[in-house]
Amino acid sequence: MAAIDAVIIMIYLAATIYTGLRVKKIGENSEGYFVAGRKVGLSLGVATLVASEIGIVTFMYMAEFGFTMGYSSFVVGLLGMIGFVFIGYSGFIVNGLRKFKIMTVPEFYEIKYDKKVRLLGGVILFISGMLNMGIFLKFDALFLSETMGLGQDALLLIMIVMLIVVIGYTILGGMLSVIVTDFMQFIVITASMLVITILILHRISFAEMTHAVAANYGQGGFNPFKHARLGWFFIGWNLFANLATGGLHQPIAAKAFSAKSPKVARRVFFFFGLTLAGRSMIPMIWGIAALAYFGPNISPVLGMPRLIATVAPTGLLGIILAGMLAASMSTYSAYLLSWSSVATRDILIPLKRKPLSEAATIAVSRIFSFLIGLFLLVFGLLYEIPETAYQYLYITGTMYASGAFAAVAGGLYWKKANRYGAMAALSIGIVMPLLFLVLTKFKSALPNSLSFLTNINMSGFIGMLLPLASMIVVSLCTQKSCPAKILVVPAENI
Repeated sequence: MAAIDAVIIMIYLAATIYTGLRVKKIGENSEGYFVAGRKVGLSLGVATLVASEIGIVTFMYMAEFGFTMGYSSFVVGLLGMIGFVFIGYSGFIVNGLRKFKIMTVPEFYEIKYDKKVRLLGGVILFISGMLNMGIFLKFDALFLSETMGLGQDALLLIMIVMLIVVIGYTILGGMLSVIVTDFMQFIVITASMLVITILILHRISFAEMTHAVAANYGQGGFNPFKHARLGWFFIGWNLFANLATGGLHQPIAAKAFSAKSPKVARRVFFFFGLTLAGRSMIPMIWGIAALAYFGPNISPVLGMPRLIATVAPTGLLGIILAGMLAASMSTYSAYLLSWSSVATRDILIPLKRKPLSEAATIAVSRIFSFLIGLFLLVFGLLYEIPETAYQYLYITGTMYASGAFAAVAGGLYWKKANRYGAMAALSIGIVMPLLFLVLTKFKSALPNSLSFLTNINMSGFIGMLLPLASMIVVSLCTQKSCPAKILVVPAENI
């Protein structure tokens, strides 16, 4: 990387920090800090959701998935599009939650069930969120070290610099800072994706990519049902997971809670969903191109960043890396704010007898953001993920989303859902993913009868169904001792 590339990156980082700090004073109360005063319209809502859900880690795990699965990987984008378009069109879950004017998903548990369910949901959401986000920083640093030509020795330094920048404007500005900088980053991200794709396709043709996929994966590289690592269980689990995480993954749900109205929130999800297939397939094509260019012997994780470093000329590389950093910073800021708000509002506050003031709530949330950043640094350096990064992210997301889906969907749409059923669903939801993450470390010692527990697709599929069954069975069995609480939406919120 030439000096001009480094200058471009530093100018962009400085502009981002300045913009984030400029809007600090607007978000001084809790509603302003956590949900941008609920003033976000359709265009800004779509832009900020797209920006926060595309980061360097997104490009990395999607490219890795394309490298290892071939064109079969495209099914992931299609499943995501189906899930979000359905939510946006029908208002499934999102519409109901937005009407209660909550700031975090676990707040709904106290409204429908009680404070204990909120605390349990908050703890599980926070744990799964930390594990899910744990690989972000390392993957981003791997990308930057490869494209900049700095090597593995620079990983720690890159991770620290990224944390300082993102934590700085997230802590100081809150959700409004995140959304304002997201809009700026959305433009840079879009332009960078286009430039990278043109550069790669100029060097590697679709014919070469197709030949590489056929040579390495055969029919499985084109048909997800015939790929040994995909199949029916993978598709069923991912479709279900997209419906659950779409409305309940806190960084995504927070954008719905920030919308002007339930109708705007629904439309944000609909238009976001329409972009999902294309946004997923583009980095997958980069991964397939890396397979064609370098061959199968290179690390699937490192193939895409090395390809970008190869095809991008001096000057343009700096602009591309600025765009990638823009994408990553949007993701970090949204996720840091989400998990710190859950830790503050759904774990700490329910444990305290006296409520925190708005100023104290914001201060505590900022402390949690800093501590989460330190966790990301340590976890990213020490943990080696099983399977592909994509599947790891979905299995850790299932830890919360499966139980939350049963508890929230049951609470909104089933009159007999009670607090015992919700607690059972939330508790059971974490079991299969945790078993998978632990048992994969001892895979060789497991008897054959338990080998299915280390199959990521089977664990994910079962992990989505068990909480639903638990909610239904436990709620029905405890109706007499614990009648279901009637859910009433305040008239002024409708």
